[in-house]
Amino acid sequence: MILGLLVHLLLPRIDTITESLKTLRSLAPWAIAIAALMESLSYVANGALLQSIVTLSGGRITLRRAAVIEIGAATVALVAAGALGFGAAIYKWTRDSGVSGNTAMLTSWLPSMFDAASLILFALIGGVELLFFHRLSRVTSSALIIVVSLLTFVIVSTIVLLARHDWMMATASRTSRLVKRFRPKWSDAGLMRGAKGAAKTWRQLQHGGWIRPFVCSLMNLIFDLLCLRYAFLAAGQPLRLSLLLAGYGVPLLLGRASFIPGGVAVVEVAMAALFGGLGVPANAAVIAVLTYRLLSFWLPALIGIPIAATLQAHRREETAK
Repeated sequence: MILGLLVHLLLPRIDTITESLKTLRSLAPWAIAIAALMESLSYVANGALLQSIVTLSGGRITLRRAAVIEIGAATVALVAAGALGFGAAIYKWTRDSGVSGNTAMLTSWLPSMFDAASLILFALIGGVELLFFHRLSRVTSSALIIVVSLLTFVIVSTIVLLARHDWMMATASRTSRLVKRFRPKWSDAGLMRGAKGAAKTWRQLQHGGWIRPFVCSLMNLIFDLLCLRYAFLAAGQPLRLSLLLAGYGVPLLLGRASFIPGGVAVVEVAMAALFGGLGVPANAAVIAVLTYRLLSFWLPALIGIPIAATLQAHRREETAK
């Protein structure tokens, strides 16, 4: 499907690709190096988000370990059930780091809620910019509204469940009964403990505990945005911040909402098309976006393969003992 999509989209743009290859040879190495540094800091901020959730729940984990877990889990998500595989990997590896089961359960989904909230914020800013430039089609506007509405509903529902402990326990109980229909031997002890631990986390969030995780999730996106900025600078395109925001948030949000792991092809095509429509030369837009995705997605995914294998091997060793 991905190859078919790429062939369909790329064949009519052979001339643009030829020009892009010329641009590729003239990329500024210093800007590429800074873009790589910004993306590295983005993953550090992502690890800090995971660490802040663990600390919020009374556990301890090093920043290095948290960042490594995030990179490895992102790679697992590409080949194992997307967001479900990501959450399962986070749970297993934080649990193996000496974190309690309740805390590990929270780390499997709560950081994603903060990430989604920050991404919605960036997408809305970008959407306003695109509407101002009249570059959003009716179909894209409708898709953006649907995606933002669904993610907002999920976030609000999560907040409501955290605030109402009785509703949280009732939901966990119903979920347990549903799972047992398909897996009668499944134990719901971990799920019920996680639901009880969520009430304690909510009390801490109410007293300002949400600030550090939210700041970490914002820094994650800010450094990622700076990676994109320096990718454009490497291609000789110093974009204004408003223009950069216009083409950044919407493609990432649509890519995350798609069923394709990592938003492969969705993010690349949508982002390059948006920046091209906003007046950036097509050849520079293609090269800058592909450079950004190489640094922000493909290289971390490759690096995550040995990391995931090492984390899993360590888990097997601990189990054997």
